[in-house]
Amino acid sequence: MTETTAAPTIGTQLSGSPQPPGEETEQERQERVRADLEQDRPDQCRVIAMCNQKGGVGKTTTTIQLAGSLAEYGRRVLVLDGDPQGNATTGFRVGRPGPNDLTQAKVVLDVLDPLPLIRETRVPGIYALPASIDMSGLSTALRDTGAGLSLYRIMVDKLRPFFDDILLDQRPALDMDTDSQLVACDSAIIMTDVDEWSMDGLKMQLAQQARAMKRAERDDFDVIGLIIGRVQKPMGKFDTEVYKLLQNHRRVRCLGEVPVRAADLKEARNKGLPVTHYKKTARTDTAEFFRDIAQNAGLVKAA
Repeated sequence: MTETTAAPTIGTQLSGSPQPPGEETEQERQERVRADLEQDRPDQCRVIAMCNQKGGVGKTTTTIQLAGSLAEYGRRVLVLDGDPQGNATTGFRVGRPGPNDLTQAKVVLDVLDPLPLIRETRVPGIYALPASIDMSGLSTALRDTGAGLSLYRIMVDKLRPFFDDILLDQRPALDMDTDSQLVACDSAIIMTDVDEWSMDGLKMQLAQQARAMKRAERDDFDVIGLIIGRVQKPMGKFDTEVYKLLQNHRRVRCLGEVPVRAADLKEARNKGLPVTHYKKTARTDTAEFFRDIAQNAGLVKAA
């Protein structure tokens, strides 16, 4: 991955999706996006699984905000929505494929070109690969192929030449599709919150990763760290103990925490934007937490 040291452009104010001149067919849109991606190809791409098999811990929110932080540093980022619920897709106000359209599931299973799936978002430098409803049966279909563990990696490897970073937002599950997605990635960032069930989820996530990498005969998978979400202070005695265990986890480094500050995150999401790009002066505390996380994870360097 190419190290980035340039200072970020803070608080870009954007309005609406890219508006090409005149009426544009789907074929023309695909050709335009492909031409844009062919320009200034990155030297190297890092693919990161954003994961925890427990739901409700802030995976999608963190994925969207981390993408915004990376884009501020001039990095070209793809948010790959690996969850059939499609929250990362709708979080960027990107349309989901219809029943007769090319979908992520079809591309993975039939080993097709994934570039026609790529959509622009309202943030320059951030692209999305949307989820689709047919992904709900993807685990079974991958298992039936007999080679399901490798199929997501084939798709992701076709995308690597075009992006600095690919953030793969996983669904909360231990199944063939999430295993295949993990094997497609170089590393993982695990989201959790201050809850003993989330601690259990963290253990199960680490065990899942170890099993998947053993089956794939890989020893190069890196867990970058964990992020503690929805932190609310003051805490009770039990939560304080869990919080300290997460901050000082014996196996996974804590990259930072995100307090409970729903208002600006929800307002930004309503506009299809990360909080880093929501206001002209986006030096809000919430945006700063995600900028710090990007630096702590070693994905960018402070100027």
